[in-house]
Amino acid sequence: MFKRTVSIFAALGLALSLGACSQSEKAAEPDYADDEAMSVIGQGLSKRFAIVDADDGTVAAVKKGVQAEIDTDTPLKDRKFEDSKLHESVISYINVLDESMDVIKNYSYGSAEYNEKWSEVYDKRTQILKTFVDQYGLKLQGEDQETLEELVANGASAAKEQHEKETINKLISSAQFEKKDEGDGNYFTYTAVIENTSDISFENVSVVLGLYDADGVKQEAYAHVNTWAPGEKVKFEATSDCNATEIKPTVQFYDVAD
Repeated sequence: MFKRTVSIFAALGLALSLGACSQSEKAAEPDYADDEAMSVIGQGLSKRFAIVDADDGTVAAVKKGVQAEIDTDTPLKDRKFEDSKLHESVISYINVLDESMDVIKNYSYGSAEYNEKWSEVYDKRTQILKTFVDQYGLKLQGEDQETLEELVANGASAAKEQHEKETINKLISSAQFEKKDEGDGNYFTYTAVIENTSDISFENVSVVLGLYDADGVKQEAYAHVNTWAPGEKVKFEATSDCNATEIKPTVQFYDVAD
């Protein structure tokens, strides 16, 4: 009887010990923010929309709205995430909100400089919001959802334009222009045949050649093509009296065919 009693208490002690370990391990698990992040981002957006709409988009309202979103989202910076990509996107979004506030503080509202800088941060912000919607299920309610969809549409357009810009810049910057002396040492032709290895059809492509002579003095020459379809090789050609020892091509202007 004594042995049986001891065995019962031993078994009970082991069970309690295992239970305590299980609770301890559970308590030690990180408090990940993955499941909460989109809810927090959504709350910040709704607060901003409400403030801006109530004051009809005045600069004071825009500033107050951005600040409301910053105050709501910033605590996520100190949270842990299982999904590192989500964490990176959240941090990037909060940083863009801070950049938005810098634009409001540092530039005159409605000025050309303000509009340029605001457009840049707006495009960056809406591209991240598109990621939140497409990959992490960000969703709002009612009119807020309609506004979010407008922002995401801009994000899609901005992402497309950024891709096009990066593509043509890469094509041009990697080109090797050859110099040809036209006979008297005072006139030169600069030529490069470049293949459009992308799937984008470009039009009205204007390229600036930075021509640096032996003394490092820069002159500029211009090359232009009307159309540049995918897979097509075109010749960019410019002339100058500069006997260049270094040539740096950059894109000045381009269109994308519909």
